[in-house]
Amino acid sequence: MKKTFLLILAVLSLVQATAQGQFTVEVPNVVASKERFRLVFTATDLAHESFSPPSISGFLVLAGPTTSTMNRMEYINGRRTQSRSVSYTYILEAGEPGKYTIGEASILSDNVTYRTKPVTIEVIAGTAAPDSPAREENITTEANITDKDVFLRLSINKRRVVKGEPLTATLKLYTRVNVAGAEDIRFPTFNGFWSQEVYAPQQIEWQRENVDGEIYQAATLRSYVLLPQQTGDIRIDPSEIVCVIQVRNTRRGQSLLDEFFDSYQTVRKRVIAPALTVRVNDLPAGAPASFTGAVGKFNLRAELGKDSVSAHDALSLFVTISGEGNINLLETPRVQFPPDFEVYDAKVTDNSRSTGGTFSGSKTFEYPVIPRSHGDFTIDPVTFSYYDIEAGVYRTISSRPLELKVSRGSQTPAQGMPYTPGTHRRAVESLGQDIRFIHTSVQPWRVKGRYFTGSVYYFVLILSIFAMAGVAYVVLDKRRMHRNDIVKVRHSRANKVARNRLKTAGTLLKQEQFEDYYEELQRALWGYIADKLALSQAECSRERVVDMLGSRNVDKSLVNDYTGLIESCEFARYAPDPGQLEKERIFDMAVVAISKMEQALKQIVV
Repeated sequence: MKKTFLLILAVLSLVQATAQGQFTVEVPNVVASKERFRLVFTATDLAHESFSPPSISGFLVLAGPTTSTMNRMEYINGRRTQSRSVSYTYILEAGEPGKYTIGEASILSDNVTYRTKPVTIEVIAGTAAPDSPAREENITTEANITDKDVFLRLSINKRRVVKGEPLTATLKLYTRVNVAGAEDIRFPTFNGFWSQEVYAPQQIEWQRENVDGEIYQAATLRSYVLLPQQTGDIRIDPSEIVCVIQVRNTRRGQSLLDEFFDSYQTVRKRVIAPALTVRVNDLPAGAPASFTGAVGKFNLRAELGKDSVSAHDALSLFVTISGEGNINLLETPRVQFPPDFEVYDAKVTDNSRSTGGTFSGSKTFEYPVIPRSHGDFTIDPVTFSYYDIEAGVYRTISSRPLELKVSRGSQTPAQGMPYTPGTHRRAVESLGQDIRFIHTSVQPWRVKGRYFTGSVYYFVLILSIFAMAGVAYVVLDKRRMHRNDIVKVRHSRANKVARNRLKTAGTLLKQEQFEDYYEELQRALWGYIADKLALSQAECSRERVVDMLGSRNVDKSLVNDYTGLIESCEFARYAPDPGQLEKERIFDMAVVAISKMEQALKQIVV
């Protein structure tokens, strides 16, 4: 018996491990003619694989399939997890422009066949884009970055809708250069719409897209589902983002080995997504009386929690509306109950979700009721009306009549006091004392004598209050003037802000979050010098900082050390790990550099 139990556990473990396996395909969806690219099939956590290759037409197979295996083991909170993946890689070359389909590939693992879906690849005549914006193949300089190299676009799937009709807005960043980060992001505001954010990635994912015959790396920054709440032309304001672009400084006539010694420069470029206008038409006339603004396509179901109940016992009526449209904004349907029923406020359960650019799911309204008399009752059908977008007409749906049998209950009204329909459902409450006694004794009179009002101390106190108010006004006015001077505020708070960022960088270093550590250290160095010199983030560059510090007679060696330290932080983010001692040395150098620069600029008035 024990062996049989162990055998069952082993079989269940094997089935669970097999169920967790997956077989995926990875390939760019847009390539250029004559471009070489990779087609990768990956089997994860599948044992004893038997790979069946796909049918490939329209592409020249240069190599493959080549097999590679990766085993990964992790320890998380004392638990060991292990995974194994096998990749089958093809090197293909695109041919003539057009759209080509690569058939499905399959893997047989433990008598179970896993298949990938066919993928379609578009071949265009444009030039190839880099594999990722973080790895730039072509040499880019600051001078040749144009609005065609990086731009922001807000797209909506509908330009003409009716009031309450859902639509989707997607904000995407397109680039052909090395975008290393983003700053000062201003997402769109949707005045006149009810909006819900449905996609907000923590980490940007790049994918190739065809834009006017050119290949771009595109990243979706945000996606929204919108419900217009007013009619007319509604304007969606522009969106903005400052892209941090890394460009390579090259020298003419350099050799192949000189590429290893090229320096990089960070350039900030502001890109703007133009404003859009959506035409929202009002719903047509002739709406039914039961229409409350529902737009889409819906179904209605009504049911009682019990078919029979005793008088004075509670039960619930459930009305469920399902479908797609503006279901999340539906109002509570009106239900006509018999007059002997005591009705309470409905409880709403929202099971809707945003899918495919609209809202779908169900919304349940629970009506708690208490029948106060016995007998057979019929609840009238629940009526619900909505506007059908596809047909362009109003539709009214109704539930069936609901029959309820109420038996005589144990709780009956008192003798001589018949139940009256519509009686208030709340019991009488005693709020404190209902009757307050009248004072019968004579109140004591105040003895005549000296009063504080009109005395010397009274006038001294009044003058003191006016004097303190005057002093407070002068002090607050000076503080207000000081705060209005943004340049002076930035100059005075530069050292404090830099110290806080250095403290954050030190914490990230201890937590071994090295990429965030270098980024925060770089922000501390750039932010300090920008605040001291009254520069915006877009105006910060090595040449500008060196010129401005030189004009203020700052020691040249200190300037070179400070700017060199900034470049060290930039290179360290992409260079191999230099070790813990080197990271701590760079941190100490940053603290010393900011301290020395603070002493050098202490007498400068911006």
